[in-house]
Amino acid sequence: MRVIDYVKERGEYVRSEDGSLVSASKMLERFLFPSSMQYTPIGKLSGGEKRRLYLLGVLMNDVNVLLLDEPTNDLDIQTLQILEDYIEHFNGPVIAVSHDRYFLDRISDKLFVFEGNGVIKDSVGGYSDYVAYRKEAAKEMAAPAQEAKAKADTWKKTTATKLKMSYNEMKEFENIESDIEKLEAGLEQIEEDMAKEASNYSKLGELMAEKERQEAALEEKMARWEYLSELDEKIKNQ
Repeated sequence: MRVIDYVKERGEYVRSEDGSLVSASKMLERFLFPSSMQYTPIGKLSGGEKRRLYLLGVLMNDVNVLLLDEPTNDLDIQTLQILEDYIEHFNGPVIAVSHDRYFLDRISDKLFVFEGNGVIKDSVGGYSDYVAYRKEAAKEMAAPAQEAKAKADTWKKTTATKLKMSYNEMKEFENIESDIEKLEAGLEQIEEDMAKEASNYSKLGELMAEKERQEAALEEKMARWEYLSELDEKIKNQ
């Protein structure tokens, strides 16, 4: 079977966001199958091209709801970008399960977050909005503790107790900017490797897992840098 016949078998047209009809040929072009490829036998396509064609075949059924289960695990980066663009203009609800925070930021306007121990919370916006909300909530919960800490700091000042860094904190502060630069460079390298290994799903999974570990380490280092910088400023000003 040829590429165009496979798509037309599922639908000659699909309805766009504005209600107009888009032909199978135009949809193929949108999914990176130019007219020169549309009469190619499917057997001659690469693995990534076959997955892209299968995805288009599903969408050509003129679906009105999309259910996506970890789509970033099965699609190469190029196909994923096409899917994200399609979802952005899709005239219907999209329900996706994903651990990929960047994908969720691109497509979602509401999250159901599984926080563990049977707790599910809904959050308006994408993943970054949820993280910002969690940080704000944590600040509000920490306010009483911060107030108590402020009182303790006032008491320390009145008793002439001077702030100072421990030896380990001084060594950490000396090296922390270099550590952050190394982590950021490592993340850039991982993203380059992910682009190169876009069709190697086993390797891509390993790289995504390593990327999450590196991001967590970077977030922790940034928090330590902020704390130590504030402490250094207080020591200089006391």
